Amino acid sequence: MTGRALVTGSQGFVGRVLCEHLTASGWEVVGCDVQPPPECDTRMACDIVDPTQVDRLIAWAGPLTHVFHLAAVTFVPQAMRDPARAFEINVVGTVRLITAVRHAWPNARIVHVSSAEVYGRPHRLPMREGHALNPVNPYAVSKMAADLYTSYLCRAEDADIVCMRPFNHSGPGQSPRFVLSDFARQVAEIEAGHIPPTLRVGNLNAARDFSHVRDVVRAYTLAALQGGGGEVYNVCSGQARTVQSALDGLLSLSSASVTVEVDEARLRPVDVPEIYGSYERLNADTGWEPAIPFESLLKDLLEYWRVEVATKGGSGGI
Repeated sequence: MTGRALVTGSQGFVGRVLCEHLTASGWEVVGCDVQPPPECDTRMACDIVDPTQVDRLIAWAGPLTHVFHLAAVTFVPQAMRDPARAFEINVVGTVRLITAVRHAWPNARIVHVSSAEVYGRPHRLPMREGHALNPVNPYAVSKMAADLYTSYLCRAEDADIVCMRPFNHSGPGQSPRFVLSDFARQVAEIEAGHIPPTLRVGNLNAARDFSHVRDVVRAYTLAALQGGGGEVYNVCSGQARTVQSALDGLLSLSSASVTVEVDEARLRPVDVPEIYGSYERLNADTGWEPAIPFESLLKDLLEYWRVEVATKGGSGGI
C-alpha cells in the first residue's frame, strides 16, 4: 500500500531524498518549502508560521493520506543564534500545520520528524525512546516542545501522529554546515587545489550515531505505513563512531596529503561526548534496520563533493 503524501521541507536535504523515494515507491507526492523550484506544479511556497499560508497549502494539496513534516530549523548553531525564530518554525509552525491538516483531512497520518537531540546527555546507552528528555541547546528544546504537543494530541484527541527521532544522518546533497559533509567538501577542495591542504575541524572526540539518509527516509516511509499511531521511533545505526574515525575514513579514500587543524569556532559551548541509539522498537513494528554501511556513506559524500567541486567550484548542498 502507498498513498498520497504532502512533504513539508520538500526542498531540504532530507526532503528531496524522501520525495524521490516515495515517488519511486509509487506514492503520489506534493511538497512545500519556503522557496520551491519555479514553475513546479507539485511544489508550493509556504511559510508554516503563517496560518493563512498553511490553510492555503492544505487546500491546494488536496486529499491526503499522509503528511511528512520535515520543515524546520535543523542547524543547531542557527537555532542558538536566533532561538525565537527556531521556536516559531519548529513549534508554532508544527502546531499550525497539524491543526490545518486535522481540520481538512482528519484521517491523514502525520509523520512528525523530530530529533534525537531531545534526549540530551545520555543517562544510559543505547538511548531508547523512553529515555528522559533533557535538551542541551535551543534547537533541541524547540523539538522537545513540538514532541510534547504531538504526544498531547495523540493522548487527548486520538490524533494519528507518528514521531520520528533520527540520530545523525548524512549523504550526498547535505549542507557543508554539517560535520561529515563539511569534511568531505574540504577534502575534495584540497584534492582540486582550491584551498590549502589544511582541514579545519571541531571536536574530533565526540562519538555519534551516523546513518545514511537513504536508510532514514526508508524508515520514515515504513513508519508511515506500518508504525503505531502515537508511537515514537528512533532512527539510528545502533553504534557510535567518533568524528575522528569518520575523518580518518574520508582521508583513507583520498591520496591528498592533509594537515588537520582545530578551529575554535567549530566547537559547541555544550557538547555531549557519546550518543548512540536503539532502533529495536522500529524494527519490531516495521522490520526496518539499517542497510547501508558507514563506509558507503563516506564514499558517497566524497564522490558527491568531488563532482560539486569540479563543476561548481565547491558550492552545493542545502
